Amino acid sequence: MKIFYFVGGPKQGQAEEFFRRLAEIGGSPAGWQIFPHRVNDGKALHIVETDSQQDIMMHLDHFGDIYEHSEIIEIQIPSK
Repeated sequence: MKIFYFVGGPKQGQAEEFFRRLAEIGGSPAGWQIFPHRVNDGKALHIVETDSQQDIMMHLDHFGDIYEHSEIIEIQIPSK
C-alpha cells in the first residue's frame, strides 16, 4: 500500500450535492482519513492509503464537476 495526501472539498455552493453523491456511493472508501480545516472553509486534508493514485482519481471522478483538489502527493513514512 502507498500513502497519498491532498487538500480538497466541494466547490462553493456545492456542499449539499457533494454529500448527496457521497452518500449515494456509500461514503468515503476504506483507507481514507479526512481532516476538515478548522476555519470551516469546506476544505479538508485527505490522507489516503491505497494501491495507486488512480484509485483516488476513480473515487473523485464521482464529483468532478463540483469538487476541487490540490495535487495528489505520494508520501513515505520513515521506518522506525
